[in-house]
Amino acid sequence: MDHPKGNLVSIHSDSQHAAAVGFNGAVAIVTGSASGIGAATARGFREAGAHVVVADLDGERARAYADELGDASLGVQVDVSDAAAVDALFATVIDQLGTVDVLVNCAAYRVKADFMEMPVREWDRMLDVTTRGTFLCMREAIRAMRAGERGGAIVNVSSVSAVHPTIFANGHYDAAKAGVDALTRYAAVEFAPDGIRVNSIQPGGTATEGGLRQLESIEVAGPITMPNRVPLGGRNRPEDVAAAILFLAGPGASRITGQTLAVDGGYLVA
Repeated sequence: MDHPKGNLVSIHSDSQHAAAVGFNGAVAIVTGSASGIGAATARGFREAGAHVVVADLDGERARAYADELGDASLGVQVDVSDAAAVDALFATVIDQLGTVDVLVNCAAYRVKADFMEMPVREWDRMLDVTTRGTFLCMREAIRAMRAGERGGAIVNVSSVSAVHPTIFANGHYDAAKAGVDALTRYAAVEFAPDGIRVNSIQPGGTATEGGLRQLESIEVAGPITMPNRVPLGGRNRPEDVAAAILFLAGPGASRITGQTLAVDGGYLVA
């Protein structure tokens, strides 16, 4: 796969042609991709020609989804909060696919906890998966991208909750996602000389299987539940967020790094 450092595919002056080239032959790791936004993102990369690594805590489901995506996909079990497990994930990818061109940090921990009653272990688990996990995966991806000497792209899945409260019993989640955005900005600066771009996506309410199940199990209250609070109405589809992730990872965003892109139906500006 020949491409200039810092880009994932050869970029042509004809933007339509560049879009058509997609991620042909690139290796994309998507964590938390056995379901929800991660699954939609993995499918998007595969349809654009990438070799896709479906990495998820549920290894059986990850392997089944990789089989569904086809021969150019690999399903791997990983707990992103475990440094040894993350090291093993990247060792497997390098051994079987040779390199890493794209990392999407989509693994999430979504358990709600009342601010005043939250057990410390819930706070720790949230930050372990969300912030520590993002850091661990970024570090290994950057090592691989540096070794390959052709740059790459990292997209971290944050949340509008990082900059504006959405629902209550979510304070630990909001703090963890703010940490993800801080890591994004930091890494974008330090690793730009290596041709590595780092950006984050801030989804608003998204109709994922896990998210909808949670809404059924708790009494939801908070700013995002107010009538007409989302100007475009409704919730995101996972595919809406995936499309933005693919944009930030691709050639159309070759001059974009250290940025956060809200996919929120206008929540943050309303």
